[in-house]
This record gives sequence, structure tokens and C-alpha cells, in this order.
Amino acid sequence: MSSQVVSGGNVLHVEDEDASAFLFRAALSDAGIAANVYRVSNGEEALAFLHKLGSYQQAERPSLIVLDLNLPRIDGLSVLAKLRVDEALNSIPVVVLSTSGSGKDREKSLALGARRYIVKPSNFEDLVEAVKRECGPFLDANSPNQA
Repeated sequence: MSSQVVSGGNVLHVEDEDASAFLFRAALSDAGIAANVYRVSNGEEALAFLHKLGSYQQAERPSLIVLDLNLPRIDGLSVLAKLRVDEALNSIPVVVLSTSGSGKDREKSLALGARRYIVKPSNFEDLVEAVKRECGPFLDANSPNQA
């Protein structure tokens, strides 16, 4: 593990499971990415956060959205579809982090504009590596891989 810390900007983590949210934050830290993580628990809250509605009027624009697919209220694929057609939001990179290893989910996510698709690894070390590899380039201001 590298001891270099990357200044990571703001991450909107859309995840309904507390344990998964905790592990993602821990993986960012272990990957050396010092990001501000804002978490919402469903797709409806994600859209409210991004549009600065209700209690999210002071929300910061995220540098990256990390999105689960299996969400209550509005699922992740629907959130992606809404982001893609919103000119104010469609430039924010989205990384899908899901338990679904389905090829259809991966294809749909990428077709709807997700930049990366990560199947949640079964062990923490693999999660740290996946976060570093797939999320890190979008959060490191010095990285040439932001596109």
C-alpha cells in the first residue's frame, strides 16, 4: 500500500447498506484517497442532493458519484438515466459499485454513462485495490486519467 495521500475532492456515495458504506470509506482511506464523502441511502435522495433540493440546498457538487444499483425508491440504473439527460449533471463521473455481476447490469450501466463498473469484491484488500484503480483517477487532481 502506498503511503501517498491523494486529495480527493467530494464523493457522493449512493448506498443503502450501512456496512457497505463503512467499508467504502475505509477502502478510500486505505487507498490513500482523502475525499469528503457524502452518503445518501436511495436514488431519490441522490437526485435531491445533486439538484440541491430540500435539506440538500447547501450540498457541494461531487467530483465523483459512487452508485449502487440495488437501491430503494429509485434504483441506480434509473438514477444514471436521469443524470445522462441532465446537462448540469451529466459531466460528473459515475462509478457503479454493486453486488451484481450481471453482464446486463454492467452493459446497461456503461451505456447509461457510468465510467466504471465494479462488482463488490468479497474481501477488503480487493476492495481497496478496486477503489484505488477505478475511483482514484477521478479524484486525483494530478491524474491524467480523469476522462
